[in-house]
Amino acid sequence: MSSPKHPSILGHDIPKARLTLSGWAWAGLYLGLPVILLGNLIDFIFQWTLGWCIGIWCIV
Repeated sequence: MSSPKHPSILGHDIPKARLTLSGWAWAGLYLGLPVILLGNLIDFIFQWTLGWCIGIWCIV
């Protein structure tokens, strides 16, 4: 006898937990935003102190 794909609780099939669209958005906000801000700060410091333009605004 094989086990069911999803467990059954009180007659209801309960699927595995999954990350929703809002979960992906919050993860992107909490993980992506600090990386972007710190990267831009480092680029700005290099440009200001050394005169090297290595940020995204050099392309624009």
